[in-house]
Amino acid sequence: MEDTRYPVELEVLTPLAVGAGNDNEWVRGIDFVQKGGKVYVIDIKRAADAGVSIDALTSLFLKSDEEGIIRLLGSHIGNLSKYVFDAPVRTDNNIKTFLRTQFYNRPLVAGSSLKGSIRSALFNYLRTNEEKNEEVFGTMKDGTDFMRFIRVGDIELPDTILVNTKIFNLQKDGREWLGGWKHRSTYTDDNYIPNGFNTLYECVAPKVRGYGNISLASAAYQLLDMFGKARIQYAAKKRELLNEPISKLFQIINEVTRAYLIKEKEFFMQYPAERSDEVIDNINYLQSLTPSDGSSCILKMAAGVGFHSITGDWQFDDYDQTGLWEKGKDVGKKKYKSRKIAEYKGMLQLMGFVRLRPLTTAEAHDVETKRQQHHQDFVDAAMAPIRVQETERQKREAAEQQRRLAEQEIERKQQEYQCLMQQAHQCFDGHQWEQAISLLNQAASLWPKGREHSELIEQCSQEMALEANRQLEANQSAEKFSKPLSEVIKGNKSAGNLVGTTSKWLKVEGHLFGQSEYDAFISTARQLPKKELSKLKSKLSGLVGLIGQETVDKIINDLELA
Repeated sequence: MEDTRYPVELEVLTPLAVGAGNDNEWVRGIDFVQKGGKVYVIDIKRAADAGVSIDALTSLFLKSDEEGIIRLLGSHIGNLSKYVFDAPVRTDNNIKTFLRTQFYNRPLVAGSSLKGSIRSALFNYLRTNEEKNEEVFGTMKDGTDFMRFIRVGDIELPDTILVNTKIFNLQKDGREWLGGWKHRSTYTDDNYIPNGFNTLYECVAPKVRGYGNISLASAAYQLLDMFGKARIQYAAKKRELLNEPISKLFQIINEVTRAYLIKEKEFFMQYPAERSDEVIDNINYLQSLTPSDGSSCILKMAAGVGFHSITGDWQFDDYDQTGLWEKGKDVGKKKYKSRKIAEYKGMLQLMGFVRLRPLTTAEAHDVETKRQQHHQDFVDAAMAPIRVQETERQKREAAEQQRRLAEQEIERKQQEYQCLMQQAHQCFDGHQWEQAISLLNQAASLWPKGREHSELIEQCSQEMALEANRQLEANQSAEKFSKPLSEVIKGNKSAGNLVGTTSKWLKVEGHLFGQSEYDAFISTARQLPKKELSKLKSKLSGLVGLIGQETVDKIINDLELA
């Protein structure tokens, strides 16, 4: 079977932010100013060409003198700006910028970003136990890394807007956790206020579309399957996925998205706050768009993606039972209790949902024709000044020679840059983070204007931090659940946590629910607050599969919960 290339359409469903990195954020009074409901991102070259004093402008930048910059540029400020945006709110914070192509300066959804979201969904689909990533996907070292057989191209998009975001956070009122909006680093309440601990993101708006390609390298995988020396984990599932049409991959993604949306909706229903009903309405909308087949797929990606999505969303059956932090600055707080929410056209929405749809042959042809025309228009516009100025043959030949030499030098650097980036991506896919960062630093020194390396460095750092955190949590969990049940549940004050902790303890190999465990459970349950004890009966159904209905009924009778 030959490798299959699928032209696809990406449609933005909720505000999408693909970060260009912290170093590229726009700083108030330096990169941008805000005036009359508009944000102006200043273009120094245009200002210099227009005769603005660069010394005066630089002096204002050093003082972050926004009003001074506005006065200096005057009524020409719009013409002297790279971008002009409608400002959703006034902000004193940096603006998070969108990744852009190097040459055309167009908003870019990097293939690596899309591939990361697809990888998370496939991790959920492929795994059957709590294996590590490389145990599920394989490694680059032995050539079994599965994700190298799913190739995702970059997707350019036409334009961006600015979107305000707030953090939805859980706050504790006595023993009860409540939903709310974060207004300071240490303060959350029920009221929604657009300003205060908010962040503006450069986003692509809903309904905007872009086009790219996804390839399933089934032929290359077949060779690995037939002649590879290393054992391939979940080989049958992987073979089926690559040999089936892309609708199979899309169906898998949709299953993960549906499960995520159900749990996310339950989270906001469990912890309501002002305007959280708008978020629930948005979730209902996304659920209505998620097809039951693989004709298209809905997935969450990029900035605001959150812990559950970035890890494949397999750890928790619901987001109320994530447990509490036991160490560090957040000790005693619920894990994964925050959500980044965007406000678009007066409605609160989850961030970063997109729809991928395969193009028909006719649609793909039309897209390619428009792409080539756009490229030609760009080339023509770039060459026009040269053609006008070069009236003499000698000047034309000299300029042409310089242009060729410059292109050759750029091409050489780009080839070396892309080679290093390819190696870095391979190391990234193989979880060789330090080697990837070393290669990325080499790429950055070779081609500082390259956008791709800065994003991947950030991703590597995040992955290293996540891996360390996962290992720490695994060690802590193993140590905790090796103890007798009586010690593990001792002092528990929540019916849900009592049942959940007991369930996790019973799932450890060799643990049985004998008389001593029964007595410990009854003793702890009797110490629950009256309100929590009244909830216990409904929670006990979670133990039926582990200790049997008869034992559960006995617990109910002994605790007089009937």
